Amino acid sequence: MAWEITPQGYLKTTAKITKGGVLQYYGHEIGLTDSRANKLVDVNRTIEELSKPDTLKSIEGMPITITHPDKKSVDATDWKNKTVGHVQNPRADGNYIVCDAYIQDASAIELLKNKDIRELSVGYEPADIQEENGKFYHKNIKVNHVAIVAEGRAGSDCRLNDSKPKIGANLMPKKNKLLALIDSFRKRLNDAEGELSKEEINKMIDELTKQLEEVQGKEDEESKAKADELQKQIDELKAKLEALNDEEPTAGEDDKDARITALTAELEQVKKERDEYKARVEELEAEKDKDSVMNDAKARFPKVKLNDAKSGRDVRIGVLVDHGIYTKDQASKLTDAEIRAAYAGLVATSTKKNKVVSSLLNDSKEAPAKSASKRLGGK
Repeated sequence: MAWEITPQGYLKTTAKITKGGVLQYYGHEIGLTDSRANKLVDVNRTIEELSKPDTLKSIEGMPITITHPDKKSVDATDWKNKTVGHVQNPRADGNYIVCDAYIQDASAIELLKNKDIRELSVGYEPADIQEENGKFYHKNIKVNHVAIVAEGRAGSDCRLNDSKPKIGANLMPKKNKLLALIDSFRKRLNDAEGELSKEEINKMIDELTKQLEEVQGKEDEESKAKADELQKQIDELKAKLEALNDEEPTAGEDDKDARITALTAELEQVKKERDEYKARVEELEAEKDKDSVMNDAKARFPKVKLNDAKSGRDVRIGVLVDHGIYTKDQASKLTDAEIRAAYAGLVATSTKKNKVVSSLLNDSKEAPAKSASKRLGGK
Protein backbone atom coordinates (compact mmCIF):
# COMPACT_ATOMS: atom_id res chain seq x y z
CA MET A 1 0.00 0.00 0.00
CA ALA A 2 1.37 3.42 -0.97
CA TRP A 3 1.35 6.15 1.61
CA GLU A 4 -1.87 8.05 2.02
CA ILE A 5 -2.19 11.46 3.66
CA THR A 6 -5.60 11.83 5.27
CA PRO A 7 -7.61 15.10 5.26
CA GLN A 8 -6.33 15.65 8.81
CA GLY A 9 -2.72 15.44 7.62
CA TYR A 10 -2.11 11.97 9.11
CA LEU A 11 0.05 9.43 7.30
CA LYS A 12 -1.63 6.10 6.64
CA THR A 13 0.04 2.96 5.29
CA THR A 14 0.44 -0.74 5.95
CA ALA A 15 3.31 -2.23 7.89
CA LYS A 16 4.94 -5.60 8.46
CA ILE A 17 5.63 -5.23 12.16
CA THR A 18 7.14 -8.65 12.91
CA LYS A 19 7.56 -12.14 11.54
CA GLY A 20 8.05 -15.73 12.54
CA GLY A 21 11.67 -16.73 12.87
CA VAL A 22 14.67 -17.22 15.13
CA LEU A 23 15.95 -14.05 16.79
CA GLN A 24 19.02 -13.55 18.93
CA TYR A 25 18.92 -12.08 22.41
CA TYR A 26 21.45 -11.84 25.18
CA GLY A 27 20.64 -14.35 27.89
CA HIS A 28 19.96 -11.68 30.51
CA GLU A 29 17.33 -10.15 28.23
CA ILE A 30 15.22 -13.29 28.56
CA GLY A 31 15.83 -13.82 32.26
CA LEU A 32 18.85 -16.14 32.22
CA THR A 33 21.21 -15.77 35.16
CA ASP A 34 23.62 -18.65 34.51
CA SER A 35 26.71 -18.72 32.29
CA ARG A 36 24.53 -17.84 29.28
CA ALA A 37 23.44 -14.49 30.76
CA ASN A 38 25.91 -12.47 28.65
CA LYS A 39 25.88 -14.71 25.60
CA LEU A 40 23.66 -14.53 22.55
CA VAL A 41 20.96 -17.19 22.53
CA ASP A 42 18.41 -18.10 19.86
CA VAL A 43 14.75 -17.50 20.64
CA ASN A 44 12.08 -18.99 18.38
CA ARG A 45 9.08 -16.74 17.75
CA THR A 46 6.78 -18.70 15.45
CA ILE A 47 4.13 -17.28 13.16
CA GLU A 48 1.69 -19.76 14.74
CA GLU A 49 2.27 -18.13 18.12
CA LEU A 50 2.20 -14.59 16.68
CA SER A 51 -1.08 -15.20 14.87
CA LYS A 52 -2.97 -16.53 17.89
CA PRO A 53 -6.20 -14.55 18.54
CA ASP A 54 -5.01 -13.23 21.92
CA THR A 55 -1.74 -11.98 20.43
CA LEU A 56 -3.47 -10.24 17.51
CA LYS A 57 -5.96 -8.72 19.93
CA SER A 58 -3.08 -7.31 22.00
CA ILE A 59 -1.72 -5.50 18.92
CA GLU A 60 -4.95 -3.65 18.09
CA GLY A 61 -4.61 0.09 18.81
CA MET A 62 -1.10 -0.13 20.26
CA PRO A 63 1.05 3.04 19.98
CA ILE A 64 3.80 3.74 17.49
CA THR A 65 6.93 5.40 18.93
CA ILE A 66 10.18 6.85 17.60
CA THR A 67 12.70 4.29 18.95
CA HIS A 68 11.93 2.23 22.04
CA PRO A 69 11.24 4.18 25.27
CA ASP A 70 13.87 4.03 28.02
CA LYS A 71 11.68 1.85 30.21
CA LYS A 72 10.89 -0.41 27.22
CA SER A 73 7.14 0.15 27.46
CA VAL A 74 4.41 2.77 27.06
CA ASP A 75 1.49 3.30 29.43
CA ALA A 76 -1.06 5.97 30.34
CA THR A 77 1.48 7.97 32.36
CA ASP A 78 3.74 8.73 29.38
CA TRP A 79 1.64 7.91 26.32
CA LYS A 80 1.19 11.59 25.43
CA ASN A 81 4.93 12.24 25.20
CA LYS A 82 5.99 8.96 23.57
CA THR A 83 3.38 8.23 20.92
CA VAL A 84 3.45 9.40 17.29
CA GLY A 85 0.70 7.12 15.98
CA HIS A 86 -0.94 3.72 16.32
CA VAL A 87 -1.53 0.38 14.57
CA GLN A 88 -4.81 -1.37 13.93
CA ASN A 89 -6.39 -4.28 12.08
CA PRO A 90 -3.53 -6.75 12.77
CA ARG A 91 -3.54 -9.93 10.68
CA ALA A 92 -1.28 -12.75 9.58
CA ASP A 93 0.03 -12.58 6.02
CA GLY A 94 2.25 -15.55 5.24
CA ASN A 95 5.10 -15.44 7.75
CA TYR A 96 4.40 -11.81 8.70
CA ILE A 97 2.08 -9.92 11.02
CA VAL A 98 0.71 -6.98 9.04
CA CYS A 99 -1.14 -3.92 10.38
CA ASP A 100 -2.59 -0.67 9.17
CA ALA A 101 -0.30 2.05 10.52
CA TYR A 102 -1.36 5.63 11.25
CA ILE A 103 1.27 8.31 12.00
CA GLN A 104 -0.39 11.39 13.52
CA ASP A 105 2.62 13.37 14.77
CA ALA A 106 3.72 16.08 12.30
CA SER A 107 7.46 15.87 13.10
CA ALA A 108 7.43 12.08 12.76
CA ILE A 109 5.67 12.36 9.41
CA GLU A 110 8.30 14.87 8.26
CA LEU A 111 11.06 12.50 9.36
CA LEU A 112 9.57 9.60 7.42
CA LYS A 113 9.01 11.70 4.31
CA ASN A 114 12.54 13.09 4.19
CA LYS A 115 14.64 10.21 5.50
CA ASP A 116 14.94 6.56 4.57
CA ILE A 117 13.86 5.33 7.99
CA ARG A 118 11.22 2.61 7.77
CA GLU A 119 12.25 -0.34 9.93
CA LEU A 120 10.07 -1.42 12.82
CA SER A 121 10.68 -3.18 16.11
CA VAL A 122 7.93 -4.52 18.34
CA GLY A 123 8.05 -3.81 22.06
CA TYR A 124 6.55 -6.74 23.95
CA GLU A 125 5.00 -7.04 27.36
CA PRO A 126 7.16 -9.12 29.77
CA ALA A 127 8.06 -12.18 27.73
CA ASP A 128 7.00 -15.73 28.48
CA ILE A 129 10.13 -17.56 27.34
CA GLN A 130 9.88 -21.33 27.64
CA GLU A 131 12.70 -23.82 27.13
CA GLU A 132 11.73 -26.98 25.27
CA ASN A 133 14.27 -29.64 24.33
CA GLY A 134 17.13 -27.19 24.72
CA LYS A 135 15.50 -24.51 22.58
CA PHE A 136 13.84 -21.26 23.69
CA TYR A 137 10.36 -20.28 22.50
CA HIS A 138 8.47 -17.02 22.95
CA LYS A 139 4.97 -18.02 24.11
CA ASN A 140 1.73 -16.21 24.99
CA ILE A 141 2.94 -13.11 23.18
CA LYS A 142 1.48 -9.71 24.10
CA VAL A 143 2.46 -6.45 22.36
CA ASN A 144 3.03 -3.10 24.12
CA HIS A 145 4.12 -0.80 21.27
CA VAL A 146 5.69 -0.66 17.80
CA ALA A 147 8.87 1.42 17.44
CA ILE A 148 10.27 3.09 14.34
CA VAL A 149 14.01 2.35 14.51
CA ALA A 150 17.19 2.77 12.50
CA GLU A 151 17.73 -0.99 12.43
CA GLY A 152 15.22 -3.55 13.68
CA ARG A 153 16.11 -6.88 15.23
CA ALA A 154 13.58 -8.72 13.04
CA GLY A 155 15.27 -7.48 9.85
CA SER A 156 14.85 -4.77 7.24
CA ASP A 157 11.77 -6.47 5.78
CA CYS A 158 9.76 -5.59 8.89
CA ARG A 159 9.03 -1.99 7.99
CA LEU A 160 6.52 0.63 7.02
CA ASN A 161 5.46 0.16 3.41
CA ASP A 162 5.88 3.02 0.98
CA SER A 163 6.24 3.67 -2.74
CA LYS A 164 9.80 5.02 -2.66
CA PRO A 165 12.55 3.12 -4.49
CA LYS A 166 15.21 1.56 -2.24
CA ILE A 167 18.24 2.07 -4.48
CA GLY A 168 20.99 4.59 -5.01
CA ALA A 169 21.12 7.87 -3.14
CA ASN A 170 17.90 7.26 -1.24
CA LEU A 171 19.59 4.61 0.90
CA MET A 172 20.85 6.09 4.15
CA PRO A 173 23.69 4.65 6.29
CA LYS A 174 22.64 3.43 9.72
CA LYS A 175 24.67 6.21 11.38
CA ASN A 176 22.82 8.91 9.48
CA LYS A 177 19.48 7.22 10.20
CA LEU A 178 20.20 7.41 13.89
CA LEU A 179 21.18 11.07 13.57
CA ALA A 180 17.93 11.73 11.71
CA LEU A 181 15.96 10.06 14.50
CA ILE A 182 17.67 12.25 17.08
CA ASP A 183 16.98 15.31 14.97
CA SER A 184 13.34 14.24 15.01
CA PHE A 185 13.53 14.06 18.79
CA ARG A 186 14.78 17.63 18.79
CA LYS A 187 11.84 18.87 16.74
CA ARG A 188 9.39 16.96 18.90
CA LEU A 189 10.95 18.60 21.93
CA ASN A 190 10.33 22.05 20.50
CA ASP A 191 6.79 21.09 19.50
CA ALA A 192 6.07 19.64 22.94
CA GLU A 193 6.59 23.01 24.63
CA GLY A 194 8.34 21.53 27.64
CA GLU A 195 6.11 18.49 28.05
CA LEU A 196 9.00 16.01 27.70
CA SER A 197 10.74 15.00 30.90
CA LYS A 198 14.29 15.88 31.91
CA GLU A 199 15.25 12.21 31.58
CA GLU A 200 14.15 12.20 27.94
CA ILE A 201 16.06 15.39 27.17
CA ASN A 202 19.18 14.00 28.83
CA LYS A 203 18.89 10.88 26.68
CA MET A 204 18.77 13.03 23.54
CA ILE A 205 21.84 14.97 24.71
CA ASP A 206 23.74 11.72 25.33
CA GLU A 207 22.93 10.38 21.87
CA LEU A 208 23.93 13.61 20.16
CA THR A 209 27.16 13.76 22.18
CA LYS A 210 28.11 10.26 20.97
CA GLN A 211 27.55 11.38 17.39
CA LEU A 212 29.61 14.51 18.00
CA GLU A 213 32.54 12.47 19.34
CA GLU A 214 32.58 10.43 16.12
CA VAL A 215 33.06 13.47 13.86
CA GLN A 216 35.18 15.71 16.07
CA GLY A 217 38.78 16.07 14.86
CA LYS A 218 37.99 15.25 11.26
CA GLU A 219 39.19 17.89 8.82
CA ASP A 220 36.77 17.40 5.91
CA GLU A 221 34.12 20.07 5.45
CA GLU A 222 31.19 17.64 5.79
CA SER A 223 32.38 16.43 9.22
CA LYS A 224 32.99 20.00 10.39
CA ALA A 225 29.50 21.05 9.30
CA LYS A 226 27.96 18.03 11.00
CA ALA A 227 29.92 18.75 14.20
CA ASP A 228 28.67 22.34 14.20
CA GLU A 229 25.07 21.20 13.72
CA LEU A 230 25.36 18.58 16.46
CA GLN A 231 26.87 21.09 18.89
CA LYS A 232 24.08 23.53 18.11
CA GLN A 233 21.45 20.90 18.85
CA ILE A 234 23.19 19.92 22.10
CA ASP A 235 23.32 23.56 23.20
CA GLU A 236 19.61 24.00 22.43
CA LEU A 237 18.72 20.90 24.43
CA LYS A 238 20.86 21.99 27.38
CA ALA A 239 19.15 25.39 27.33
CA LYS A 240 15.78 23.64 27.34
CA LEU A 241 16.88 21.46 30.23
CA GLU A 242 18.13 24.48 32.18
CA ALA A 243 14.80 26.21 31.61
CA LEU A 244 12.98 23.16 33.00
CA ASN A 245 15.22 23.20 36.08
CA ASP A 246 14.51 26.91 36.61
CA GLU A 247 10.76 26.26 36.40
CA GLU A 248 10.82 23.63 39.13
CA PRO A 249 9.45 25.07 42.38
CA THR A 250 11.81 25.01 45.34
CA ALA A 251 10.65 24.97 48.91
CA GLY A 252 11.45 28.29 50.60
CA GLU A 253 12.00 28.92 54.28
CA ASP A 254 8.38 30.01 54.75
CA ASP A 255 7.18 26.74 53.26
CA LYS A 256 9.54 24.75 55.47
CA ASP A 257 8.38 26.64 58.57
CA ALA A 258 4.76 26.01 57.65
CA ARG A 259 5.39 22.30 57.25
CA ILE A 260 7.29 22.15 60.55
CA THR A 261 4.42 23.95 62.28
CA ALA A 262 1.86 21.60 60.77
CA LEU A 263 3.87 18.52 61.72
CA THR A 264 4.41 19.86 65.25
CA ALA A 265 0.68 20.45 65.68
CA GLU A 266 -0.03 16.96 64.37
CA LEU A 267 2.48 15.49 66.80
CA GLU A 268 0.95 17.34 69.74
CA GLN A 269 -2.48 16.07 68.78
CA VAL A 270 -1.16 12.51 68.69
CA LYS A 271 0.41 12.99 72.13
CA LYS A 272 -2.82 14.38 73.50
CA GLU A 273 -4.84 11.45 72.20
CA ARG A 274 -2.24 9.04 73.58
CA ASP A 275 -2.42 10.65 77.03
CA GLU A 276 -6.23 10.52 76.96
CA TYR A 277 -6.19 6.82 76.09
CA LYS A 278 -3.59 6.17 78.78
CA ALA A 279 -5.64 8.01 81.40
CA ARG A 280 -8.75 6.10 80.45
CA VAL A 281 -6.93 2.77 80.71
CA GLU A 282 -5.56 3.73 84.12
CA GLU A 283 -9.05 4.78 85.20
CA LEU A 284 -10.53 1.44 84.15
CA GLU A 285 -7.74 -0.46 85.86
CA ALA A 286 -8.24 1.62 89.02
CA GLU A 287 -11.96 0.84 89.07
CA LYS A 288 -11.23 -2.86 88.65
CA ASP A 289 -8.59 -2.73 91.42
CA LYS A 290 -10.95 -0.87 93.80
CA ASP A 291 -13.70 -3.47 93.47
CA SER A 292 -11.29 -6.31 94.06
CA VAL A 293 -9.56 -4.71 97.08
CA MET A 294 -12.86 -3.52 98.58
CA ASN A 295 -14.28 -7.04 98.54
CA ASP A 296 -11.09 -8.41 100.08
CA ALA A 297 -10.95 -5.70 102.80
CA LYS A 298 -14.60 -6.14 103.78
CA ALA A 299 -14.07 -9.86 104.13
CA ARG A 300 -10.85 -9.58 106.16
CA PHE A 301 -11.45 -6.36 108.06
CA PRO A 302 -15.23 -5.96 108.38
CA LYS A 303 -15.01 -3.36 111.14
CA VAL A 304 -13.02 -0.85 109.05
CA LYS A 305 -15.14 1.96 107.59
CA LEU A 306 -14.34 2.36 103.92
CA ASN A 307 -17.33 4.36 102.63
CA ASP A 308 -15.17 7.32 101.52
CA ALA A 309 -12.66 5.22 99.56
CA LYS A 310 -12.57 6.15 95.86
CA SER A 311 -9.82 3.81 94.70
CA GLY A 312 -7.97 0.66 95.60
CA ARG A 313 -5.24 2.82 97.13
CA ASP A 314 -7.80 4.57 99.38
CA VAL A 315 -9.13 1.18 100.54
CA ARG A 316 -5.65 -0.07 101.43
CA ILE A 317 -4.72 3.19 103.22
CA GLY A 318 -7.99 3.07 105.17
CA VAL A 319 -7.18 -0.42 106.45
CA LEU A 320 -3.54 0.46 107.25
CA VAL A 321 -4.49 3.63 109.12
CA ASP A 322 -7.24 1.80 111.05
CA HIS A 323 -4.71 -0.76 112.22
CA GLY A 324 -2.21 1.94 113.24
CA ILE A 325 0.40 0.94 110.64
CA TYR A 326 0.60 4.51 109.25
CA THR A 327 -1.04 7.87 109.80
CA LYS A 328 -2.89 9.39 106.85
CA ASP A 329 -0.05 11.88 106.37
CA GLN A 330 2.56 9.13 106.33
CA ALA A 331 0.55 7.00 103.94
CA SER A 332 0.03 9.91 101.51
CA LYS A 333 3.79 10.11 100.96
CA LEU A 334 4.20 6.46 100.01
CA THR A 335 4.08 5.06 96.48
CA ASP A 336 1.36 2.70 95.29
CA ALA A 337 3.86 -0.15 95.38
CA GLU A 338 4.75 0.60 99.01
CA ILE A 339 1.07 0.80 100.01
CA ARG A 340 0.36 -2.52 98.27
CA ALA A 341 3.32 -4.17 100.04
CA ALA A 342 2.23 -2.86 103.47
CA TYR A 343 -1.35 -4.03 102.90
CA ALA A 344 -0.15 -7.46 101.78
CA GLY A 345 2.01 -7.69 104.90
CA LEU A 346 -0.94 -6.78 107.12
CA VAL A 347 -3.12 -9.38 105.40
CA ALA A 348 -0.45 -12.04 105.91
CA THR A 349 0.03 -11.11 109.59
CA SER A 350 -3.71 -11.01 110.20
CA THR A 351 -4.19 -14.43 108.62
CA LYS A 352 -1.42 -15.92 110.80
CA LYS A 353 -2.87 -14.39 113.99
CA ASN A 354 -6.30 -15.73 113.17
CA LYS A 355 -4.88 -19.23 112.76
CA VAL A 356 -3.02 -19.00 116.10
CA VAL A 357 -6.12 -17.71 117.93
CA SER A 358 -8.23 -20.41 116.36
CA SER A 359 -5.72 -23.03 117.48
CA LEU A 360 -5.64 -21.66 121.04
CA LEU A 361 -9.40 -21.60 121.21
CA ASN A 362 -9.58 -25.18 120.01
CA ASP A 363 -7.02 -26.28 122.64
CA SER A 364 -9.05 -24.66 125.48
CA LYS A 365 -12.32 -26.33 124.60
CA GLU A 366 -13.79 -28.67 127.23
CA ALA A 367 -13.32 -32.30 126.27
CA PRO A 368 -16.57 -34.06 125.51
CA ALA A 369 -17.85 -36.29 128.32
CA LYS A 370 -17.21 -40.01 127.92
CA SER A 371 -19.98 -42.53 128.39
CA ALA A 372 -19.86 -45.07 131.19
CA SER A 373 -19.09 -47.78 128.70
CA LYS A 374 -16.04 -45.83 127.36
CA ARG A 375 -14.81 -45.07 130.86
CA LEU A 376 -14.84 -48.78 131.61
CA GLY A 377 -12.90 -49.53 128.43
CA GLY A 378 -15.80 -50.36 126.23
CA LYS A 379 -16.55 -48.81 122.93
